[in-house]
Amino acid sequence: MPNRFFTLAFFMLLLTGCGFHLRGLAPLAPPLQHLYIQSQGPYGLLEQKLRTSLPLTGVHVMPTPEGADTILVLSREDQSQQLISVGGTQQTRQYNLILTVIFAITDPAGNILVPPQSVSETRILTLQSSQILGTTNEQDALYQLMRQAVVYDIMNRLSSKKVTALLMQKPAH
Repeated sequence: MPNRFFTLAFFMLLLTGCGFHLRGLAPLAPPLQHLYIQSQGPYGLLEQKLRTSLPLTGVHVMPTPEGADTILVLSREDQSQQLISVGGTQQTRQYNLILTVIFAITDPAGNILVPPQSVSETRILTLQSSQILGTTNEQDALYQLMRQAVVYDIMNRLSSKKVTALLMQKPAH
């Protein structure tokens, strides 16, 4: 037992000594600090995940467009399936599940600050002929994981130098 403690302490000391630290979420540009999220399904799962994740970067998600400096427009969220392989009995065995989200950033007047961008995630769903009934649950779980990955992708794009430069430009009126 004491050897485990010393081994763990040694590795922790080694990690901190080399400058290792967990990477947090990057702060977003000042125009994104007061953000409204506009989507076709305001109570959709993607929007809920964004509403809980964006505040971790210091963003205040506004309940209405009034008072927001920018608007994150989620124009499309598409789920699709693509057949990958078929088993020996001609029953489908694997699908690619694809989630694609298109978003843009506008100012409250509707001027486009960041043009529409597409973010996609793909996962493989393998069907077992003996577990057809559980496939829907597994598919839903994979789409949930994909939505969380899309949220992180959107947040990474929002914190990118390119998006920050676009947001810091004065819009032409």
